[in-house]
Amino acid sequence: MKVLILTVSAGEGHNSMSRAISNYLKDTYKDVEIKQVDLYKDGDKTRKKKRANWMVNDGYFTLVKYAIKFANSNFERLKVRNINKKATTLRGNFIKPAIADIEKVVDEFKPDAVFCAHTFAGIIMTDLRKKGNENAKKARVVTVVSDYDVAPYTELLTEVDFVVTPSDDFDDVLKAKGFDLKKRITLGIPVQTKFSKKIDKIEARKELGIDENKKTIMMMSGGVGFGNIAKLVLNLNKCKSDFQIVCVCGRNAKLKKNLEELKAKGKIKKDIYVFGFVNNVDVIMSAADVLIGKIGGVGISEAFNKHLPIIANKKLPFQEYDNMVYLKARNACEYISKNSEAYKVVDNFFQDEDKLKIMREQIEVIRRPDASKDIGDLLYLGKVSVN
Repeated sequence: MKVLILTVSAGEGHNSMSRAISNYLKDTYKDVEIKQVDLYKDGDKTRKKKRANWMVNDGYFTLVKYAIKFANSNFERLKVRNINKKATTLRGNFIKPAIADIEKVVDEFKPDAVFCAHTFAGIIMTDLRKKGNENAKKARVVTVVSDYDVAPYTELLTEVDFVVTPSDDFDDVLKAKGFDLKKRITLGIPVQTKFSKKIDKIEARKELGIDENKKTIMMMSGGVGFGNIAKLVLNLNKCKSDFQIVCVCGRNAKLKKNLEELKAKGKIKKDIYVFGFVNNVDVIMSAADVLIGKIGGVGISEAFNKHLPIIANKKLPFQEYDNMVYLKARNACEYISKNSEAYKVVDNFFQDEDKLKIMREQIEVIRRPDASKDIGDLLYLGKVSVN
């Protein structure tokens, strides 16, 4: 059994889903052979592909960091574009530079199944099928809606066999974009299976070396510093609630240094533990009572699998804002609309037990902890295993 995984590196969420699927398949099915390909980083390094890689990665981060209002406005415009309108700019910039290499991989690897971790991958597989590529036609092609929203250009990948969604709430949108709803299967957003494993809160805190009995806020920053975490931490000095903060800065060395300096100068009044890039996010989530930060689909899935409530930070790009809107409408998250009033949101979170109870109930409705298993089985078996 051969499985081809097509991904891109923008934001790392797509790669994270790809690893989750790959690990599940390898651990479960011993005869599986997996090949993972980045649409823009692998294959021939042509000038057009290098440009596409920059636009998908560096260009994306630059745009949302310095022109987020423009970026989000354009994103919303693309979502309501005319169905079946020719996406000449998209095809010229992102599909044509990658499609020849992907067709070569498909013809040489001859996959039995293809997992498309990004919209562009699904478009490429659709185009190869329309072109008449026999290996693309023979493979079972599965794509995933990786946020609580349907991304622009989804209408261009309707020739896949299955479109996996995190909720049934998007059926009207998918139907309007030309999908046969028989292809839609609601399984969730795949993440590493370790996020579905229960770790005792006290034991997790012991492992991290933090206060075992104190309420704990986990903060996560994206690599380009969305949301001004340092300013947010300082604002939480005003909180009446007693808690400690565990801040995961990832590869954002500037933020880590800034927080450490503020801590050393005594400007942060709450106990704070600052980490850089870590491999134990699942343990930190188990130790926490609430997560504050970015709110991508993968991050939501990881947190909800850990039964962890979310307070979304103010500066949210693209789908992350739509994720917040979706969850907030269902009382499944809180939102810091103004950094200056973050302390009020946090105090209210810890003090309003009824609201917190409703939030936890909604999380249980939304979470799909078996997503990686179910999608892996779908790829391998063509159906979701009942075992």
